[in-house]
Amino acid sequence: MQTGKGFSTGWGVPGLGKVLALLTLWLAGCAHALEFDYLPGRPGGVARGMTLSGAVVPGDTAKLVALLQRQPADAWSALGRVELNISGGDTREALLLADTLVGLYPHMVVTSDCAGACAIVWLAGAWRVLPKGKIGIETPALSLPATTAPATDAPPPYDPLPDQLRSYLIKQGVPPRLVEQVLAAGAGSVYWLTDKDINTTGVWPPYYFEKLRTNCPLLLHNNEAFHALRRCAARLIVSQKAFALDRLLAGVNDPWWNENREVFKNAPR
Repeated sequence: MQTGKGFSTGWGVPGLGKVLALLTLWLAGCAHALEFDYLPGRPGGVARGMTLSGAVVPGDTAKLVALLQRQPADAWSALGRVELNISGGDTREALLLADTLVGLYPHMVVTSDCAGACAIVWLAGAWRVLPKGKIGIETPALSLPATTAPATDAPPPYDPLPDQLRSYLIKQGVPPRLVEQVLAAGAGSVYWLTDKDINTTGVWPPYYFEKLRTNCPLLLHNNEAFHALRRCAARLIVSQKAFALDRLLAGVNDPWWNENREVFKNAPR
């Protein structure tokens, strides 16, 4: 797989960067904001999963938190299978959304090509599944607030976005050398992960894999061992997921959560 190739506009790099940033903001404003839908079907009427569809735009993380606060029982169950159909969007908001989801240990599923904001959210999963499609990591366009023209000898303005994306990708298991390769490409370039890249990145992020390695049986090449590992993995994440959801539900008086929070938070880790 190759990174997308850039193109020549005849403009200098700073000017091109500003245009790309403005174009990104304009597209985000025109894009259909992310939609969060529960999949019904579990006993008792609670959700059996969740779908995230559309483009990630500023404010989507707050929308997700509001949804979780309105229906904690559905949120708890639905995070067991989060299906992504994200068509791109704002990188900063995608990182904020991913940071919110990471502590909830969702099971992320993608069944089509998934790049940019979609890839960021997919990587937030504690269990990441890709039955079909490809994962593409996109080099973000820098976006700095408009200011007066700096002195000619002043250093270029600092945008923390590349460092934030670098830290997140490495934390979630993307090989550091690959991360640097992606960030060195031109803004808007997409690197589609090869099968080898996917295998190296792993089904689980490194911190979760370490928990599995030290607390669960080895994954042998048979169905019995696979299902034993899945059961152990499910038990391991209950308490961490409960603490994360409890923080998001601060100030929410939900009878179901009031009854179950301590049971979940005190689950074996």
